[in-house]
Amino acid sequence: MASVQSGIPFRQRKKTGITDVKRKSNLENENLTNIKPQKRRLSKTLKAYDNDCTPNKVGRLNSITNELNQSFEDYTLLKKPISPLKRLTSREKEIEFLEDFLINHLDNEKSASLYISGQPGTGKTASLSYILQLDKIQQGFKQVYINCTMMKSASSIYTRICSELHINSSGTSEKACLTAIEKYFNKKHKMILLVLDEIDQLDSKKQSVLYTIFEWPAHDYGIVLVGVANALDLTERTLPRLQARCSLRPQTLHFAPYTKEQIINIFTEVLASEDRTNVFSGPALQLLAAKIAAVSGDMRRALDIGRRVVELARRNKFGESKSVDAMLSDSTVTVELKQVLQVLNDVYGGSSKINTEVGDQMPMQQKLILCSIIMLKGKSKEILLGKLHDVYKKVATSRNIASLDLSELCSACGLLESRGALRIIGTGGARSRKLRLNWDETELTAALADKPLMAAILADKTHFS
Repeated sequence: MASVQSGIPFRQRKKTGITDVKRKSNLENENLTNIKPQKRRLSKTLKAYDNDCTPNKVGRLNSITNELNQSFEDYTLLKKPISPLKRLTSREKEIEFLEDFLINHLDNEKSASLYISGQPGTGKTASLSYILQLDKIQQGFKQVYINCTMMKSASSIYTRICSELHINSSGTSEKACLTAIEKYFNKKHKMILLVLDEIDQLDSKKQSVLYTIFEWPAHDYGIVLVGVANALDLTERTLPRLQARCSLRPQTLHFAPYTKEQIINIFTEVLASEDRTNVFSGPALQLLAAKIAAVSGDMRRALDIGRRVVELARRNKFGESKSVDAMLSDSTVTVELKQVLQVLNDVYGGSSKINTEVGDQMPMQQKLILCSIIMLKGKSKEILLGKLHDVYKKVATSRNIASLDLSELCSACGLLESRGALRIIGTGGARSRKLRLNWDETELTAALADKPLMAAILADKTHFS
Protein backbone atom coordinates (compact mmCIF):
# COMPACT_ATOMS: atom_id res chain seq x y z
CA MET A 1 0.00 0.00 0.00
CA ALA A 2 2.86 2.34 0.83
CA SER A 3 4.42 1.64 -2.55
CA VAL A 4 1.16 2.51 -4.31
CA GLN A 5 0.79 5.80 -2.44
CA SER A 6 4.33 6.81 -3.27
CA GLY A 7 3.58 6.47 -6.97
CA ILE A 8 0.53 8.76 -6.93
CA PRO A 9 1.49 12.32 -8.08
CA PHE A 10 0.04 14.74 -5.53
CA ARG A 11 0.04 18.52 -6.10
CA GLN A 12 2.19 20.36 -3.65
CA ARG A 13 0.32 22.44 -1.16
CA LYS A 14 1.17 26.08 -0.78
CA LYS A 15 3.38 26.63 2.25
CA THR A 16 1.75 28.70 4.96
CA GLY A 17 3.23 30.46 7.92
CA ILE A 18 6.28 31.61 5.94
CA THR A 19 6.49 35.36 5.52
CA ASP A 20 7.91 36.61 2.27
CA VAL A 21 9.38 40.01 3.01
CA LYS A 22 9.58 41.10 -0.62
CA ARG A 23 5.98 40.19 -1.39
CA LYS A 24 3.11 42.39 -0.34
CA SER A 25 -0.22 40.58 -0.14
CA ASN A 26 -3.69 41.98 -0.26
CA LEU A 27 -6.07 39.86 1.85
CA GLU A 28 -9.12 40.91 -0.10
CA ASN A 29 -7.62 39.91 -3.43
CA GLU A 30 -5.52 36.95 -2.19
CA ASN A 31 -5.40 34.07 -4.68
CA LEU A 32 -6.94 31.15 -2.81
CA THR A 33 -6.65 28.58 -5.60
CA ASN A 34 -2.84 28.50 -5.77
CA ILE A 35 -3.03 29.59 -9.39
CA LYS A 36 -0.51 32.29 -10.22
CA PRO A 37 -2.10 35.27 -11.86
CA GLN A 38 -0.57 36.25 -15.18
CA LYS A 39 1.82 39.18 -14.76
CA ARG A 40 1.08 42.24 -16.78
CA ARG A 41 2.91 45.51 -17.06
CA LEU A 42 0.75 48.56 -16.68
CA SER A 43 2.69 50.60 -19.21
CA LYS A 44 2.28 47.95 -21.89
CA THR A 45 -1.41 47.58 -21.09
CA LEU A 46 -1.99 51.30 -21.38
CA LYS A 47 0.00 51.43 -24.59
CA ALA A 48 -2.03 48.63 -26.10
CA TYR A 49 -5.23 50.34 -25.00
CA ASP A 50 -4.15 53.57 -26.65
CA ASN A 51 -3.26 51.75 -29.84
CA ASP A 52 -6.61 50.01 -29.97
CA CYS A 53 -8.80 52.96 -29.09
CA THR A 54 -7.02 55.98 -30.56
CA PRO A 55 -7.03 56.62 -34.30
CA ASN A 56 -3.58 56.91 -35.80
CA LYS A 57 -4.35 60.22 -37.48
CA VAL A 58 -5.30 62.09 -34.33
CA GLY A 59 -2.75 64.74 -33.41
CA ARG A 60 -1.00 64.91 -36.77
CA LEU A 61 -1.05 68.70 -36.60
CA ASN A 62 0.31 68.52 -33.08
CA SER A 63 3.20 66.47 -34.42
CA ILE A 64 4.12 69.41 -36.65
CA THR A 65 4.38 71.80 -33.73
CA ASN A 66 6.10 69.18 -31.59
CA GLU A 67 8.70 68.79 -34.33
CA LEU A 68 9.23 72.55 -34.38
CA ASN A 69 9.89 72.57 -30.66
CA GLN A 70 11.99 69.39 -30.70
CA SER A 71 14.22 70.76 -33.45
CA PHE A 72 15.31 73.58 -31.18
CA GLU A 73 14.83 72.40 -27.58
CA ASP A 74 14.99 68.61 -27.31
CA TYR A 75 18.75 68.42 -27.59
CA THR A 76 19.49 71.00 -24.90
CA LEU A 77 20.01 68.22 -22.36
CA LEU A 78 23.75 67.87 -22.70
CA LYS A 79 24.01 64.37 -21.24
CA LYS A 80 21.53 62.75 -23.61
CA PRO A 81 22.78 61.51 -26.98
CA ILE A 82 21.39 63.15 -30.07
CA SER A 83 20.49 60.91 -32.97
CA PRO A 84 21.26 61.97 -35.57
CA LEU A 85 23.60 64.88 -34.86
CA LYS A 86 22.45 68.00 -36.65
CA ARG A 87 23.83 71.51 -36.64
CA LEU A 88 21.48 74.22 -35.47
CA THR A 89 20.17 76.25 -38.40
CA SER A 90 21.42 79.86 -38.61
CA ARG A 91 24.11 79.24 -35.98
CA GLU A 92 26.76 77.75 -38.27
CA LYS A 93 29.41 80.39 -37.52
CA GLU A 94 29.04 80.11 -33.76
CA ILE A 95 29.15 76.31 -33.88
CA GLU A 96 32.26 76.38 -36.05
CA PHE A 97 33.98 78.74 -33.58
CA LEU A 98 33.10 76.47 -30.64
CA GLU A 99 34.33 73.36 -32.44
CA ASP A 100 37.64 74.94 -33.45
CA PHE A 101 38.18 76.39 -29.96
CA LEU A 102 37.71 73.09 -28.14
CA ILE A 103 39.56 70.88 -30.63
CA ASN A 104 42.58 73.21 -30.82
CA HIS A 105 43.02 73.24 -27.06
CA LEU A 106 42.43 69.51 -26.89
CA ASP A 107 45.09 68.78 -29.50
CA ASN A 108 47.60 71.12 -27.83
CA GLU A 109 46.56 70.02 -24.31
CA LYS A 110 46.36 73.65 -23.23
CA SER A 111 43.99 75.14 -20.68
CA ALA A 112 41.66 77.97 -21.67
CA SER A 113 38.43 79.73 -20.73
CA LEU A 114 35.49 80.85 -22.87
CA TYR A 115 32.51 83.01 -21.93
CA ILE A 116 29.33 82.58 -24.02
CA SER A 117 26.68 85.27 -23.80
CA GLY A 118 23.30 85.86 -25.38
CA GLN A 119 19.65 86.50 -24.62
CA PRO A 120 17.35 83.54 -23.81
CA GLY A 121 16.24 81.62 -26.88
CA THR A 122 19.25 82.51 -29.05
CA GLY A 123 20.65 78.95 -29.25
CA LYS A 124 23.52 79.06 -26.76
CA THR A 125 22.80 75.80 -24.96
CA ALA A 126 21.52 74.05 -28.08
CA SER A 127 24.69 74.86 -30.05
CA LEU A 128 26.93 73.86 -27.16
CA SER A 129 25.08 70.58 -26.68
CA TYR A 130 25.65 69.72 -30.35
CA ILE A 131 29.40 70.30 -29.93
CA LEU A 132 29.57 68.18 -26.77
CA GLN A 133 28.11 65.21 -28.65
CA LEU A 134 30.88 65.13 -31.28
CA ASP A 135 32.97 61.96 -31.04
CA LYS A 136 36.31 63.73 -30.72
CA ILE A 137 35.03 66.01 -27.94
CA GLN A 138 33.41 63.12 -26.07
CA GLN A 139 36.48 60.89 -26.29
CA GLY A 140 39.09 63.61 -25.69
CA PHE A 141 37.54 65.41 -22.72
CA LYS A 142 36.17 64.37 -19.39
CA GLN A 143 33.00 66.44 -19.53
CA VAL A 144 31.37 68.07 -16.52
CA TYR A 145 28.14 70.01 -17.13
CA ILE A 146 26.53 71.94 -14.25
CA ASN A 147 23.48 74.20 -14.34
CA CYS A 148 24.27 76.79 -11.69
CA THR A 149 20.62 77.66 -11.05
CA MET A 150 20.47 74.44 -9.04
CA MET A 151 23.17 75.60 -6.62
CA LYS A 152 21.96 76.64 -3.14
CA SER A 153 24.95 78.97 -2.77
CA ALA A 154 27.95 80.03 -4.83
CA SER A 155 30.39 77.99 -2.74
CA SER A 156 28.34 74.80 -3.15
CA ILE A 157 29.69 74.57 -6.70
CA TYR A 158 32.88 73.01 -5.28
CA THR A 159 30.93 70.15 -3.72
CA ARG A 160 29.15 69.55 -7.01
CA ILE A 161 32.41 69.49 -8.98
CA CYS A 162 33.86 66.98 -6.51
CA SER A 163 30.82 64.79 -7.03
CA GLU A 164 30.98 64.99 -10.85
CA LEU A 165 34.71 64.20 -10.94
CA HIS A 166 34.38 61.51 -8.23
CA ILE A 167 36.91 63.27 -6.00
CA ASN A 168 37.10 62.22 -2.36
CA SER A 169 37.48 65.18 -0.01
CA SER A 170 38.34 65.26 3.69
CA GLY A 171 35.09 67.09 4.45
CA THR A 172 32.08 68.79 2.95
CA SER A 173 33.12 72.37 3.67
CA GLU A 174 34.00 74.84 0.91
CA LYS A 175 37.69 74.85 1.83
CA ALA A 176 37.96 71.04 1.97
CA CYS A 177 36.30 70.57 -1.42
CA LEU A 178 38.37 73.30 -3.06
CA THR A 179 41.59 71.77 -1.69
CA ALA A 180 40.58 68.34 -3.01
CA ILE A 181 39.79 69.76 -6.46
CA GLU A 182 43.10 71.59 -6.81
CA LYS A 183 44.97 68.52 -5.55
CA TYR A 184 43.25 66.48 -8.25
CA PHE A 185 44.11 69.08 -10.91
CA ASN A 186 47.82 68.94 -9.99
CA LYS A 187 47.90 65.21 -10.73
CA LYS A 188 48.04 63.73 -14.20
CA HIS A 189 44.53 63.42 -15.56
CA LYS A 190 42.47 63.49 -18.73
CA MET A 191 41.65 66.93 -20.18
CA ILE A 192 38.61 68.31 -18.37
CA LEU A 193 35.83 70.29 -20.05
CA LEU A 194 33.92 72.18 -17.36
CA VAL A 195 30.67 73.75 -18.63
CA LEU A 196 28.90 76.07 -16.19
CA ASP A 197 25.50 77.11 -17.54
CA GLU A 198 23.93 80.23 -15.96
CA ILE A 199 27.32 81.00 -14.43
CA ASP A 200 26.05 84.38 -13.21
CA GLN A 201 24.24 82.48 -10.44
CA LEU A 202 27.65 82.08 -8.76
CA ASP A 203 27.69 85.81 -8.09
CA SER A 204 28.80 86.53 -4.50
CA LYS A 205 29.81 89.51 -2.39
CA LYS A 206 33.54 89.50 -3.18
CA GLN A 207 33.24 87.28 -6.30
CA SER A 208 35.75 84.89 -4.73
CA VAL A 209 34.11 81.81 -6.30
CA LEU A 210 34.04 83.21 -9.84
CA TYR A 211 37.62 84.50 -9.58
CA THR A 212 38.83 81.11 -8.31
CA ILE A 213 37.13 79.19 -11.14
CA PHE A 214 38.41 81.53 -13.88
CA GLU A 215 41.93 81.30 -12.43
CA TRP A 216 42.07 77.50 -12.88
CA PRO A 217 42.86 77.64 -16.62
CA ALA A 218 45.66 80.16 -15.96
CA HIS A 219 47.47 77.59 -13.80
CA ASP A 220 47.54 75.17 -16.74
CA TYR A 221 45.62 72.51 -14.84
CA GLY A 222 44.53 70.79 -18.05
CA ILE A 223 41.04 72.27 -17.92
CA VAL A 224 38.90 74.12 -20.47
CA LEU A 225 36.26 76.27 -18.78
CA VAL A 226 33.10 77.31 -20.65
CA GLY A 227 30.78 79.72 -18.85
CA VAL A 228 27.32 80.51 -20.23
CA ALA A 229 25.08 83.41 -19.19
CA ASN A 230 22.76 86.06 -20.61
CA ALA A 231 24.72 89.24 -19.82
CA LEU A 232 27.10 90.43 -22.53
CA ASP A 233 29.56 92.15 -20.15
CA LEU A 234 29.52 89.80 -17.15
CA THR A 235 33.29 89.18 -17.06
CA GLU A 236 34.11 92.86 -17.65
CA ARG A 237 31.57 94.32 -15.22
CA THR A 238 31.59 91.73 -12.43
CA LEU A 239 35.18 90.46 -12.71
CA PRO A 240 37.36 93.46 -13.60
CA ARG A 241 40.55 91.78 -12.31
CA LEU A 242 40.35 89.26 -15.13
CA GLN A 243 40.86 92.03 -17.67
CA ALA A 244 44.09 93.19 -15.98
CA ARG A 245 45.94 89.94 -16.74
CA CYS A 246 45.96 88.45 -20.21
CA SER A 247 46.37 84.95 -18.82
CA LEU A 248 43.08 85.25 -16.93
CA ARG A 249 41.06 87.01 -19.62
CA PRO A 250 38.55 84.58 -21.18
CA GLN A 251 37.69 84.53 -24.85
CA THR A 252 34.13 85.58 -25.60
CA LEU A 253 31.42 84.41 -27.97
CA HIS A 254 28.14 86.29 -28.30
CA PHE A 255 24.90 84.85 -29.68
CA ALA A 256 22.96 87.74 -31.19
CA PRO A 257 19.13 87.65 -31.30
CA TYR A 258 17.70 85.88 -34.33
CA THR A 259 16.91 88.06 -37.31
CA LYS A 260 13.76 87.85 -39.40
CA GLU A 261 15.52 85.89 -42.15
CA GLN A 262 17.01 83.41 -39.67
CA ILE A 263 13.64 82.73 -38.04
CA ILE A 264 12.08 82.13 -41.45
CA ASN A 265 14.93 79.76 -42.38
CA ILE A 266 14.43 77.71 -39.19
CA PHE A 267 10.68 77.38 -39.72
CA THR A 268 11.13 76.57 -43.41
CA GLU A 269 13.78 73.91 -42.84
CA VAL A 270 11.87 72.13 -40.07
CA LEU A 271 8.59 72.16 -41.98
CA ALA A 272 10.32 71.00 -45.17
CA SER A 273 11.84 68.03 -43.32
CA GLU A 274 8.29 66.99 -42.39
CA ASP A 275 6.90 67.78 -45.85
CA ARG A 276 4.63 70.42 -44.31
CA THR A 277 5.79 73.49 -46.18
CA ASN A 278 2.17 74.52 -46.81
CA VAL A 279 1.30 74.92 -43.12
CA PHE A 280 2.20 78.64 -43.10
CA SER A 281 1.28 80.96 -45.92
CA GLY A 282 4.06 83.29 -47.06
CA PRO A 283 2.66 86.54 -45.58
CA ALA A 284 1.78 84.78 -42.29
CA LEU A 285 5.30 83.47 -41.77
CA GLN A 286 6.82 86.81 -42.78
CA LEU A 287 4.67 88.67 -40.22
CA LEU A 288 5.41 86.20 -37.43
CA ALA A 289 9.17 86.30 -38.04
CA ALA A 290 9.25 90.10 -38.34
CA LYS A 291 7.39 90.63 -35.06
CA ILE A 292 9.53 88.18 -33.06
CA ALA A 293 12.77 89.61 -34.51
CA ALA A 294 11.69 93.17 -33.67
CA VAL A 295 10.66 92.38 -30.08
CA SER A 296 13.22 89.87 -28.80
CA GLY A 297 14.72 87.58 -31.46
CA ASP A 298 13.86 84.67 -29.12
CA MET A 299 13.45 81.50 -31.17
CA ARG A 300 11.72 79.65 -28.35
CA ARG A 301 9.13 82.43 -28.25
CA ALA A 302 8.69 82.13 -32.01
CA LEU A 303 8.11 78.38 -31.71
CA ASP A 304 5.60 78.83 -28.88
CA ILE A 305 3.66 81.41 -30.84
CA GLY A 306 3.88 79.27 -33.99
CA ARG A 307 2.35 76.36 -32.07
CA ARG A 308 -0.51 78.55 -30.86
CA VAL A 309 -1.15 79.84 -34.37
CA VAL A 310 -1.34 76.31 -35.80
CA GLU A 311 -3.75 75.26 -33.03
CA LEU A 312 -5.92 78.32 -33.72
CA ALA A 313 -5.99 77.52 -37.44
CA ARG A 314 -7.03 73.96 -36.67
CA ARG A 315 -9.86 75.09 -34.38
CA ASN A 316 -11.10 77.56 -36.99
CA LYS A 317 -11.14 74.92 -39.69
CA PHE A 318 -12.77 72.10 -37.74
CA GLY A 319 -14.75 74.11 -35.18
CA GLU A 320 -18.01 73.90 -37.14
CA SER A 321 -17.45 70.39 -38.47
CA LYS A 322 -19.51 67.74 -36.73
CA SER A 323 -17.97 64.84 -38.65
CA VAL A 324 -14.92 63.30 -37.00
CA ASP A 325 -14.16 61.34 -40.18
CA ALA A 326 -13.99 64.56 -42.20
CA MET A 327 -11.56 66.06 -39.69
CA LEU A 328 -9.30 63.01 -39.75
CA SER A 329 -9.29 62.67 -43.53
CA ASP A 330 -8.08 66.27 -44.03
CA SER A 331 -4.73 66.79 -42.30
CA THR A 332 -3.80 69.97 -44.22
CA VAL A 333 -4.19 73.27 -42.43
CA THR A 334 -2.82 76.54 -43.74
CA VAL A 335 -2.11 79.34 -41.30
CA GLU A 336 -3.34 82.65 -42.67
CA LEU A 337 -2.43 86.22 -41.84
CA LYS A 338 -5.49 86.86 -39.65
CA GLN A 339 -4.63 83.98 -37.31
CA VAL A 340 -1.09 85.26 -36.81
CA LEU A 341 -2.43 88.76 -36.14
CA GLN A 342 -4.89 87.41 -33.58
CA VAL A 343 -2.23 85.51 -31.61
CA LEU A 344 0.31 88.34 -31.80
CA ASN A 345 -2.33 90.77 -30.54
CA ASP A 346 -3.07 88.48 -27.59
CA VAL A 347 0.63 88.11 -26.75
CA TYR A 348 1.89 91.65 -27.23
CA GLY A 349 -1.25 93.76 -27.19
CA GLY A 350 -2.92 92.46 -24.03
CA SER A 351 -5.51 89.70 -24.00
CA SER A 352 -9.23 90.46 -24.19
CA LYS A 353 -10.07 86.79 -23.64
CA ILE A 354 -8.71 86.12 -20.18
CA ASN A 355 -11.58 83.77 -19.29
CA THR A 356 -10.79 81.63 -22.34
CA GLU A 357 -7.04 81.68 -21.70
CA VAL A 358 -7.44 80.66 -18.05
CA GLY A 359 -9.69 77.76 -18.98
CA ASP A 360 -9.25 74.05 -18.53
CA GLN A 361 -6.56 73.97 -21.21
CA MET A 362 -4.12 76.04 -19.12
CA PRO A 363 -1.89 73.75 -17.01
CA MET A 364 -2.38 73.73 -13.25
CA GLN A 365 1.17 74.95 -12.56
CA GLN A 366 0.66 78.06 -14.70
CA LYS A 367 -2.54 78.86 -12.81
CA LEU A 368 -0.68 78.53 -9.52
CA ILE A 369 1.96 80.95 -10.80
CA LEU A 370 -0.73 83.47 -11.74
CA CYS A 371 -2.28 83.12 -8.28
CA SER A 372 1.12 83.73 -6.70
CA ILE A 373 1.62 86.84 -8.84
CA ILE A 374 -1.75 88.25 -7.71
CA MET A 375 -0.77 87.64 -4.09
CA LEU A 376 2.48 89.57 -4.57
CA LYS A 377 0.93 92.33 -6.63
CA GLY A 378 0.94 95.57 -4.69
CA LYS A 379 2.08 99.09 -5.36
CA SER A 380 5.09 97.84 -7.33
CA LYS A 381 4.33 96.83 -10.90
CA GLU A 382 7.36 94.53 -11.13
CA ILE A 383 7.94 91.33 -9.14
CA LEU A 384 11.26 89.61 -8.45
CA LEU A 385 11.32 86.09 -9.84
CA GLY A 386 13.05 84.81 -6.71
CA LYS A 387 10.32 86.22 -4.47
CA LEU A 388 7.66 84.75 -6.75
CA HIS A 389 9.29 81.32 -6.48
CA ASP A 390 9.25 81.51 -2.67
CA VAL A 391 5.53 82.35 -2.53
CA TYR A 392 4.68 79.84 -5.28
CA LYS A 393 6.34 77.00 -3.31
CA LYS A 394 4.24 77.86 -0.25
CA VAL A 395 1.06 77.85 -2.35
CA ALA A 396 1.87 74.51 -3.98
CA THR A 397 2.88 72.88 -0.70
CA SER A 398 -0.31 74.01 1.03
CA ARG A 399 -2.36 72.15 -1.60
CA ASN A 400 -0.12 69.05 -1.68
CA ILE A 401 1.00 69.82 -5.23
CA ALA A 402 4.58 69.11 -6.31
CA SER A 403 6.30 72.45 -6.87
CA LEU A 404 8.60 73.39 -9.74
CA ASP A 405 12.22 74.30 -9.13
CA LEU A 406 13.52 77.72 -10.13
CA SER A 407 14.61 76.76 -13.65
CA GLU A 408 11.28 75.01 -14.32
CA LEU A 409 9.42 78.05 -12.99
CA CYS A 410 11.36 80.25 -15.44
CA SER A 411 10.28 77.99 -18.31
CA ALA A 412 6.65 78.10 -17.16
CA CYS A 413 6.81 81.90 -16.96
CA GLY A 414 8.17 81.89 -20.50
CA LEU A 415 5.08 79.97 -21.64
CA LEU A 416 2.84 82.45 -19.81
CA GLU A 417 4.71 85.24 -21.57
CA SER A 418 3.92 83.61 -24.91
CA ARG A 419 0.24 83.74 -23.91
CA GLY A 420 0.57 87.46 -23.28
CA ALA A 421 -0.12 87.08 -19.54
CA LEU A 422 3.13 88.64 -18.33
CA ARG A 423 6.44 90.06 -19.43
CA ILE A 424 9.87 89.00 -18.15
CA ILE A 425 12.31 91.89 -17.66
CA GLY A 426 16.07 91.88 -17.18
CA THR A 427 19.01 89.69 -18.16
CA GLY A 428 20.64 88.87 -14.83
CA GLY A 429 20.39 85.77 -12.69
CA ALA A 430 17.14 83.86 -12.48
CA ARG A 431 16.22 85.07 -8.98
CA SER A 432 17.10 88.68 -9.71
CA ARG A 433 15.07 88.94 -12.91
CA LYS A 434 11.71 90.70 -12.77
CA LEU A 435 8.33 90.18 -14.38
CA ARG A 436 5.33 92.38 -14.97
CA LEU A 437 1.69 91.29 -15.26
CA ASN A 438 0.21 92.31 -18.61
CA TRP A 439 -3.33 91.11 -18.00
CA ASP A 440 -5.75 93.20 -16.00
CA GLU A 441 -5.48 92.10 -12.38
CA THR A 442 -9.21 92.44 -11.67
CA GLU A 443 -10.24 90.40 -14.71
CA LEU A 444 -7.59 87.75 -14.00
CA THR A 445 -8.72 87.43 -10.37
CA ALA A 446 -12.33 87.00 -11.49
CA ALA A 447 -11.33 84.35 -14.05
CA LEU A 448 -9.30 82.38 -11.47
CA ALA A 449 -12.07 82.70 -8.88
CA ASP A 450 -14.29 80.56 -11.15
CA LYS A 451 -11.98 77.61 -10.43
CA PRO A 452 -12.66 76.15 -6.95
CA LEU A 453 -9.02 75.38 -6.15
CA MET A 454 -7.78 78.77 -7.29
CA ALA A 455 -10.59 80.53 -5.44
CA ALA A 456 -9.57 78.77 -2.21
CA ILE A 457 -5.94 79.82 -2.71
CA LEU A 458 -6.87 83.44 -3.39
CA ALA A 459 -9.04 83.44 -0.26
CA ASP A 460 -5.87 82.75 1.78
CA LYS A 461 -3.97 85.63 0.18
CA THR A 462 -2.86 87.16 3.47
CA HIS A 463 -1.53 83.79 4.68
CA PHE A 464 0.89 83.37 1.75
CA SER A 465 2.03 86.94 1.13
